[in-house]
Amino acid sequence: MKEIGVALVINDKLEENLKWAKNAGFANCQLQIWDMGLLYEEHARQIKKLTDTYAMEITGLWCGWHGPVRWDFLEGPSVLGIVPAEYRAGRTRNLLDGAAYGRILGVSDIITHLGFVPLNCRDENYTGVVSALKYITGELKPYNQNLLMEAGQEPPIVLKRLIEDVKADNLGINYDPANLMMYGSANPVDGIKILGSYIRSVHAKDGSYPTDGYELGREYPIGEGEVDFPGVFNGLKALGYKGPISVEYEIESGDEKQRNEMIQGKQYLEKLV
Repeated sequence: MKEIGVALVINDKLEENLKWAKNAGFANCQLQIWDMGLLYEEHARQIKKLTDTYAMEITGLWCGWHGPVRWDFLEGPSVLGIVPAEYRAGRTRNLLDGAAYGRILGVSDIITHLGFVPLNCRDENYTGVVSALKYITGELKPYNQNLLMEAGQEPPIVLKRLIEDVKADNLGINYDPANLMMYGSANPVDGIKILGSYIRSVHAKDGSYPTDGYELGREYPIGEGEVDFPGVFNGLKALGYKGPISVEYEIESGDEKQRNEMIQGKQYLEKLV
């Protein structure tokens, strides 16, 4: 595995956060972008200059999309990712624009949430996602880029089935053990056995199972939730996993508290690595 890295959002605090991450000893970063208005060449070159200044390797670009976002079980299935047909074409364009942006950054892995992919492989939204993924991976292939689907919103077997149905060797998984728990989709240790070598990137995040039928489970600082990190890391080691581990922290607790807990999480994970 690579040394522990960190997920950082591309926004007006990125330089401050890069400087902090470097001083905190994070070895690399996964960049995340949600503002589709920033996906143009000049901006990408500015970001590349920043990461070069702080000698921070970029391990992947997590790309969002335009339109509504709801991280819950009530509205989420209808509005997230490329699953809803009414958003699929536009968001496919967002991901391809993100891939072009990523090429300027020197990034080969483009990562996203697909949305709540249907369990039923004959569902029109399932077959629609398969078609979109065939197109996206085909567009990325000439540039030696990969599309990584972030795990969690559906059982791991659904993502494995997608990979088998799309039949593209540049389609893989960004494994997020906390998401699998928070969405009630799987035990994250067992999920590794299902997805296996398709796992090419990992989020280090902690959480718990849902206790409410309409709300996700709770996120916790790393080491304080229910994710069995020793079991997860043992599973990754058994695969011979050599990719990035990016600390992702989405708890709104204020910059200082958030940063302290991210450093503590990094130290906890380093003992496992």
